[in-house]
Amino acid sequence: MNRNLRNAIIAFLAPLPSIVFYLSFLRSYSSTLDPELSYIHSWCSNHPLLLANLLFFFNVNFLFWVIGLLQSSHWMIDVYWTVIPVMLVHYFASHPLGEYNKWRSMVVVILTWVWSVRLTHNYFRRENWEWGAREDWRFNDLRKQYGKHWWWLSFFSVYVSQQIFLIGICLPLYIIHSVDAPLNIWDFVSSAICLTGIVMAYFADTQLHEFVTQNQKLKEQGKPKIPNLDTGLWYYSRHPNYLGEQLWWWGLVVFAWNLGQGWTLIGALVNTLCLVYVTILVERRMVKQEYRAEAYRAYQKTTSVWIPWFKSKVAAAAAITYSPNKNKHTMWKILALFYVSLICLGLSVSPVDAYGRRQLRFNSNGRFKILQVSDMHYGFGKETQCSNVTPEELPYCSDLNTTSFIQRTIASEKPDLIVFSGDNVNGMCESGDAAKTMNMAFAPAIEAKIPWVAILGNHDQESDMTRETMMKHIVKMPYTLSEVNPFGSGIFPIDGFGNYNLQIEGPFGSPLFFKSLLNVYMLDGGDYVKLDGFAFNYDWVKSSQVNWYEHASKWQEMEYKRWPFPQNSTAPGLVYVHIPVPEFKQFSEPRQMTGVRQEQTCSAPINSGLFTKLVERGEVKGVFSGHDHVNDFCATLNGVNLCYAGGSGYHGYGKTGWARRVRVVEAQLEKTKYGRWGAVDKITTWKRLDDKNHSLIDTQLLWSKNTTLDANYRFKCNKIKQH
Repeated sequence: MNRNLRNAIIAFLAPLPSIVFYLSFLRSYSSTLDPELSYIHSWCSNHPLLLANLLFFFNVNFLFWVIGLLQSSHWMIDVYWTVIPVMLVHYFASHPLGEYNKWRSMVVVILTWVWSVRLTHNYFRRENWEWGAREDWRFNDLRKQYGKHWWWLSFFSVYVSQQIFLIGICLPLYIIHSVDAPLNIWDFVSSAICLTGIVMAYFADTQLHEFVTQNQKLKEQGKPKIPNLDTGLWYYSRHPNYLGEQLWWWGLVVFAWNLGQGWTLIGALVNTLCLVYVTILVERRMVKQEYRAEAYRAYQKTTSVWIPWFKSKVAAAAAITYSPNKNKHTMWKILALFYVSLICLGLSVSPVDAYGRRQLRFNSNGRFKILQVSDMHYGFGKETQCSNVTPEELPYCSDLNTTSFIQRTIASEKPDLIVFSGDNVNGMCESGDAAKTMNMAFAPAIEAKIPWVAILGNHDQESDMTRETMMKHIVKMPYTLSEVNPFGSGIFPIDGFGNYNLQIEGPFGSPLFFKSLLNVYMLDGGDYVKLDGFAFNYDWVKSSQVNWYEHASKWQEMEYKRWPFPQNSTAPGLVYVHIPVPEFKQFSEPRQMTGVRQEQTCSAPINSGLFTKLVERGEVKGVFSGHDHVNDFCATLNGVNLCYAGGSGYHGYGKTGWARRVRVVEAQLEKTKYGRWGAVDKITTWKRLDDKNHSLIDTQLLWSKNTTLDANYRFKCNKIKQH
């Protein structure tokens, strides 16, 4: 058996262990016949990234390393650099935790295959269609440098480092298959960037291959070789193939950025920095070759390193170049495609959410307004009967009154965000089509094309959908910013469905344009629990949710205080949760509150410590709840405002003669001494009623930047000096 065939067989067989293991996992990960196997598969199903890293470590790092030692050549990692991303994209797409838009996935899978075929073709074309003919010249240099220590150093420098690079730059593929969001314009932008990179790299590598082939022919004929390639794309850039490769990876980053996970740029950034170093090594190698040193130095002086650009015609004419008779119009088309792609990449750094809307931010007047709609208890539309209305209203009253009220309020208030804070549908085993009911309930926000979010109440799931499937339906609806749960919940589980946070950034033109000036946290308060001896068996916010809030809050604080334009304080926050925390019970006297209490607080029998954590963090200025329809008061405890919205829906219970209502919260920014918008200055609230005059009542200041609490505000000793 010749070496070429043997290496080909080894290359095909080498990844089989991980492939066979993963296929067996997909086939039987839920099987309980073998307890030990079931445990392993359960772990694999809950840790997709860790599993990918483990398979890479054992199959690529260890097995490929052993094969490389036996063959005294680490050639195989070069081949699989072009293949592993394809394996990873199919791995992420087929994993049980995968949740994604099938069209976006299909586009990315096709693009990844095109990229891989292009790069694999270039590799074998360069190697004269031989398997393992030689290893990378950089590995040869390292082998000479480290001598007898190379056998163990190669494990880290060749394989472990490749794992960091490959898994890192493929993180966008994981995000693409972890977020199910509708396609938008940025998916086309991302695709254009990726495709531009593939096309540019193909033409650059083809031109380089033709140049190398021509020099080989000249060498065979005994003629002097041409020292430098300075035509086509190489006329405008010294390394257009590297640039094309970087465009591919950064295009994938834009996919992930569009899905709200811009942090994945770290992989592409590290890869770019490494390629910068490789570029330096390549250029040093070029000028060490006597026959091309002078021409290449002249080339360096006149030609851009990566970004295609024009150069001095006089200097260019003085260089000895390789200039085959090619149609220059092709090069202009590729360059035009590159610069269009570059513009797209620049535009894509504008923050966008997963649904095609730009990042929520304060308007040009320095204001951001939130409309809270609670307890709609939507049913069948016009066929649904109203509750607690006058006899005169009853024959003409239905869910359409709720819809009309919300439409009326949207027109009056023009909110920047609508929060549907639970019990959005009536539940109570009334409807057999919860999806249809939700579509009707959220229709006013969708028709108005206003960003909106939703959390669930204790009644929402009392139909044909679970809480999980309801949130999965909600996140696919137009204009919603809702999330099933925060990113990473598959690795660090969190109780409930509908825990997430929103960042409201500074207005255009503000130095705080990229900072979150107002943080909004949505929490799933659950539905019911079985606890004997308690009057109300409502659920509560669990410790996993409290921990998630704490971590998210600390992250937001760090971002707020870091460069650029670091802030000294913490951005204010708001929390929306359907079932009120037990601390709402502390208010019963009218003098303690703005608004009214007309029923007792039906909170959970267990205090999970959420309010204590909010006070401890000092960030949240208001907790907004529903649940108790005929309470609408706001009261302050330990610097945190506890506010009811009041019931908005006509199908849910109310009080005859007491108008349905919604709550509005508005944050106002301060003006800096330079006349620009700064941090949040104050937060106010009021209610809108569905009465004849669409009344606005109970306007109050919830928080002001200039209002502070004493450290010991309940008791202060004036006789003893504190320090």
